[in-house]
Amino acid sequence: MSTKQLGIAVIATASVEIHHETSKSLEEMIFETSKRALNSLGLSADDMDAFVLGGNDQIDGRIISIMPSTGPVGGVNHDTTMIASSSEHALIYGYLRIMAGQSKRVLVASWAKPSESVDPDRAELVAAEPYLLRAVGMNETISAALQASRFLNGNAVDADEKFVAWPLTRKDLPGRGDSVHVVILAQEGSFEVGSQFAWICDAGWSTSSYELGARDLADFESLKIACNQISQRNLDSAPENWNAVEIGASSEYAVRAIHEQLPLKADVVVNGTGSLSTQFTSPFVLGLSRMMRAIDAVKNASTPGEKYVAAGIGFNGFAGQGASVIVFSNIKDVDND
Repeated sequence: MSTKQLGIAVIATASVEIHHETSKSLEEMIFETSKRALNSLGLSADDMDAFVLGGNDQIDGRIISIMPSTGPVGGVNHDTTMIASSSEHALIYGYLRIMAGQSKRVLVASWAKPSESVDPDRAELVAAEPYLLRAVGMNETISAALQASRFLNGNAVDADEKFVAWPLTRKDLPGRGDSVHVVILAQEGSFEVGSQFAWICDAGWSTSSYELGARDLADFESLKIACNQISQRNLDSAPENWNAVEIGASSEYAVRAIHEQLPLKADVVVNGTGSLSTQFTSPFVLGLSRMMRAIDAVKNASTPGEKYVAAGIGFNGFAGQGASVIVFSNIKDVDND
């Protein structure tokens, strides 16, 4: 008996990344970016079955962030869900909605505008356990530095510029800025085949222990589990078969370590769209930003008709506590018999 699995594809994207947006509010940025993605398809908000938003109350500086953001994204009177854990989780949730048959078209949007805050690091501090880590000022940069020091094993570091947090300089860290990212997903049959940017092959995600001292920060356990989930379901989407990977890690040290630890091909392109420091975003949306770059890599694959596979990797929590992987391709997986 033959079973037909309808494919799920990315049919539109839109992004804005800027160091410091002073002329527009977060709501205006969300509206303009969502509208641009819809307009590229000649669609309106009413053509979407659901909206999945990725926002964080602490970073946004808004109580129950879904309330001020639903209107700008077009979600009023529609099925709208807020995912607060990470931007890449929002994309995965939108993908799962379609897989479950709950929707045919889903608009996923995520953002962060830390420039509206006097001290964005204070928002990150709220994620720290209050009795020990919060007292020492734990944030994304400090945890990234602790992780990077683990890779060094006590070796000295020479740097051409000052350390932000030893052993990390500004060039080792993701650039900070204001950004909004929108992805529109659709089930096969609800768009013209050939117009898609990329097919989604699979997705995996996992979370390790919150306690920094309870896990090896150099091991990336959550990432390995997420990759294994994909490998067990679909060998064609396993890391061994990736042509490119975009890694939204907390530092360049982590990117290099992931490159070494994953079973990647020798010629795989790692962060081919630029280093972490070349983009303007925030830790909350870094993963989705890199996944959109993986989508672009597939869309711009140089050999039409030849399968090209690109993966996006994102992390949430201090020093890679949680990891998400989404695999994209220019060719839909063959139906199973």
